[in-house]
Amino acid sequence: MIMVKNIQFNDPLIIASGIIPDVPNYVNAVCEKYKPSAITTKTVTLNPLEPHKPPTVIKLHDGIYMNAIGLGNPGAKAINQINVLCPLIVSVGGSSINEIKEVVKVVENKAKIIEINVSSPNRKGYGESLSTLIGDIIENVKSVTKLPVFVKLGPWDNVVELAGKALEKGADGLTLINTIKGLIVDVETFKPILYYGTGGVSGRCLYPIALRIIRDVYEEYGVDIIGVGGVYEWTDVIGMLAVGAKLVGLGTVLIEKGFSVIEEIRKGLQSYLFEKGLKFEDIIGISVRK
Repeated sequence: MIMVKNIQFNDPLIIASGIIPDVPNYVNAVCEKYKPSAITTKTVTLNPLEPHKPPTVIKLHDGIYMNAIGLGNPGAKAINQINVLCPLIVSVGGSSINEIKEVVKVVENKAKIIEINVSSPNRKGYGESLSTLIGDIIENVKSVTKLPVFVKLGPWDNVVELAGKALEKGADGLTLINTIKGLIVDVETFKPILYYGTGGVSGRCLYPIALRIIRDVYEEYGVDIIGVGGVYEWTDVIGMLAVGAKLVGLGTVLIEKGFSVIEEIRKGLQSYLFEKGLKFEDIIGISVRK
């Protein structure tokens, strides 16, 4: 068992944001069949937001993708139609502090944790465009909810500094990391392949970057962290726990291998713990403390 802000999770394995569409029947089916410890919704804004025109997702290599969907979503009210036994971490976005605050008020009855997305690189005016306002965002959100509030940050040079600002204003934890902004050009047309131009690179190549950032932030603040980025094997989960993550989000691996990989990774973790005589709690942050 893992405790995060008085919420009990069976194990660290959760589904990261951006993987499951905010469609009630779909979310329910994934919860019941594959039993992740929590499901993070796709980022929702106050009103529906149209995704960018296709192409929005391209595969770069095995286990590596680039996307620029642009936070397309059905609007915050759609979350209220979701009824699942799995804990919901609701990812919240917006183009202003006030919009983010209003979204939180709409979705908080369904959420166990609020995750504020100030790191998506794929929609101007949203996500990373608001990262410098993180302190004010947290202050406003904490004024309207008693739920734990996590902030999702990107793989930036100033991520430790931004994490500090968020925590100073009352953030309960951090989700680390989001995608890295990238670009692929078509060699025939010499134009970007993605309609939006740039896109967020995700998958296996992110893992060592995510690990380094999680370690740096945990070492500085000792805060609760949801680790995300390039996790494919049970050994990757152990690595994230070792540098300070309490929960670990699965993303690209679910696209490539399907949701059944959750149980495969879970069995690997259980075998490892049994063999070593350890509990998850024994591993969290152990690499930083050594």
